[in-house]
Amino acid sequence: MASKAERAGTYAQRLIENEYVQENLARAAENLRAAYERASKRRVEPTRDEKLRRQVREAALSLREAASALRSDRRKPKRKRGRRALVLVVVGGGAAAAVVASKDDLRRKLLGFESADVQGTTASAAGPAAPVSA
Repeated sequence: MASKAERAGTYAQRLIENEYVQENLARAAENLRAAYERASKRRVEPTRDEKLRRQVREAALSLREAASALRSDRRKPKRKRGRRALVLVVVGGGAAAAVVASKDDLRRKLLGFESADVQGTTASAAGPAAPVSA
């Protein structure tokens, strides 16, 4: 079992190296500073001031996250860019399909049809008109 001094040294080292913990501590300090300034300037009961309560709540959440990350040596989560790109491609493809579906002349051009007659048959450049089967 590690002594208290060894554990304290380990936590101090993690605190120095872990930017995620530092960011959470800085965010907590900013929220607490803003809450203190708001409480000292205004003559409102802190229990009734929603903005003040929100600032204190966010500070507490940041402190809790910093402590948890420090204990477990958790680092800042990496951003997942692949998922975002996939969503953009799917949304863009859906928008393009909607445009093509709404424009008859564009749809015919993309599908290779040059003209359509009234009876539901299409004529292609390669040969005579053939009925379209559904």
